[in-house]
Amino acid sequence: MASDIVYIDDEPQHLLASAKAVRAGRRFADYVPPDLAGAGAEAAAAAANLWVFDFYNDDEERQNPSLNGTAQNGLSVFQQFRLLVGDARPPAVVVSAHLEAALGADINLERRHILAEEVGVEWVAPKVLEGGDVMSEILALADAAGMLREASAQLRAAGPSEYIAELCRLALKLPQTAEWQRAAVREVAAWRPPIWLDATVDHRVQSLRDQLAIDPDMRSVRGVVAWMLRQMLPYPSFLVRDRHVAVRLGVSLTCLRAASQDGTALARALKRVRYKGVLADFDGPRWWGAGVDAIAWGLPYQKEARSEALRLFFAPVPLVELEFTDPVVVSDADLVETDEILPAAECVRASDEHFPSQAPPAWVRIADAKVDKALARKVRQEDQRELIDQA
Repeated sequence: MASDIVYIDDEPQHLLASAKAVRAGRRFADYVPPDLAGAGAEAAAAAANLWVFDFYNDDEERQNPSLNGTAQNGLSVFQQFRLLVGDARPPAVVVSAHLEAALGADINLERRHILAEEVGVEWVAPKVLEGGDVMSEILALADAAGMLREASAQLRAAGPSEYIAELCRLALKLPQTAEWQRAAVREVAAWRPPIWLDATVDHRVQSLRDQLAIDPDMRSVRGVVAWMLRQMLPYPSFLVRDRHVAVRLGVSLTCLRAASQDGTALARALKRVRYKGVLADFDGPRWWGAGVDAIAWGLPYQKEARSEALRLFFAPVPLVELEFTDPVVVSDADLVETDEILPAAECVRASDEHFPSQAPPAWVRIADAKVDKALARKVRQEDQRELIDQA
């Protein structure tokens, strides 16, 4: 595959070694910042599917920051590239071996979508990703942009009434023969995906327009990637994690994970509703919520018959049903979901300014909100009364 990732770093060896280890070295066109001018970086940037910038600062600059000492870094080069390529730029990622120092913030890996938006790029990542693989993230983002570019002509030509369905088919890979397909399309529409934009006037100077072959569809490509990173994936949307699968089936998460392995009827059913579109497995597997609901609705309504059907569904894994009704997935004080499942009666709903308007609220423990004032302020107004101890 030709180079489709432009990488700017003063010390690129570590990340390039990771790329070569997974046979993706040829996908990277790397440039050292002092050598950008005259190195063909402008043309490469215009044709790329992804930009990756190291937020490089040497040890002295990190320990003694000054205006003179921080004249250029990864984000400043990003702004230079952005000026060159304009609004039709590809998605951009900022990486750093010292991300906290570079961005001046604690890094909660589960909330990087918020930090990236504040910085003005699509994604941020430590060069060494604890518990993960930064190279797989970079390649997944570049692959997603490439897949969207391949589908751009069809998405641009789709009529207003068919656009969401085409986005589901071409980008999200929604199974077209599933009985729950229409329900899934409606759920996707409720999350307001970006529209595919027509070409607009390029306001850059004529010489620059003639020099660079800009793909105007990259505006829309970047918009869809950003929508997925900032809205779809961080929150339970039309795609859900296994925690929500367990809640919808009324079983323990440990039991569900054991039965999700090959060899059970549940594993076969989940395979048919697993999400396989762009950015699949970017941060763990996800399943179509409409497909999971179809599985749950297909079970008997009566408790004894339902339990027996679930036992057959999970066999040979022993079935462990939840011993309470109205289960919810519990979130922590940062409103990041955990693996804990509790009755709704023990929790309250919470959200903050980062939640998309269409996202369901997080559920947090009443006991936690009573002792954490910052968390209590995130609790919905109609649930605040649950935090008041009755005399």
